[in-house]
Amino acid sequence: MSRWLSATDITRAFHEAGVQRGDLLMLHSDSMVLAQLPPMSTDERCNLFFDALDEVLGPDGTLILPTFSYSFTKNENFNVQTTPSTVGMLTNHFRLMPGVLRSEDPNFSVAARGPLAPELTAIKSDDCFGSASFFAWLERQDALLAGMGCAIDRFTFVHYLEQKANVNYRYFKNFSGMVQNGEDMRAQQVSYFVRDVERQTALDLSRLREVMLNKEDLLVVPVGRVALSMTRCSQFMAATMELLLENPSALIVEGNPK
Repeated sequence: MSRWLSATDITRAFHEAGVQRGDLLMLHSDSMVLAQLPPMSTDERCNLFFDALDEVLGPDGTLILPTFSYSFTKNENFNVQTTPSTVGMLTNHFRLMPGVLRSEDPNFSVAARGPLAPELTAIKSDDCFGSASFFAWLERQDALLAGMGCAIDRFTFVHYLEQKANVNYRYFKNFSGMVQNGEDMRAQQVSYFVRDVERQTALDLSRLREVMLNKEDLLVVPVGRVALSMTRCSQFMAATMELLLENPSALIVEGNPK
């Protein structure tokens, strides 16, 4: 096998993980993925990657990538068009591609392309992980959650579930600033369920991963030197809520002593 990943390698991995044409997929990724593609410019590598995903999802599928900026948490304003994503090169490339739309959440914006992109990027909520948020919409759609080159700890959907379960190691904190989308500019205040830094609240989803693998609710497919992890919102939520009932700190370092 070539030391470089090809578009065929990428499409094969997603097919093996159960992704079909027409699916709704939220993808988290790591820059290690780009490092495995053939020698070419970063833009060319990104285009190769997204062309492969287009082949997997087809014209009726919708692809979502996080373009989180955490702007209000840094006392910065948020511009839909110009504020960069802080979660990787692939996400920054994707948000600027033709046909891609970006949501207006000043902390947890997402970019999407496909038939459902207009609907999901139009969601506006003053609660990052509340019942009217993008993440609640993702649950209702029972979307696929994928991580390529990264652990399931990167699945931000888990923070929505932590708020849904009202875990005792997080609390609500308000942030405010200005949101600009084209010529439109407005003041906004958002509520974010932040973690208590006085406790050992860093995520540790090792137990959750073990449970999901044992139940075959999480598929892991090798892609060169990294892995593609795949589940659905309903599967991720069921396993998470079950663990939290057993141990309210099951998702953090505090609840997983080594």
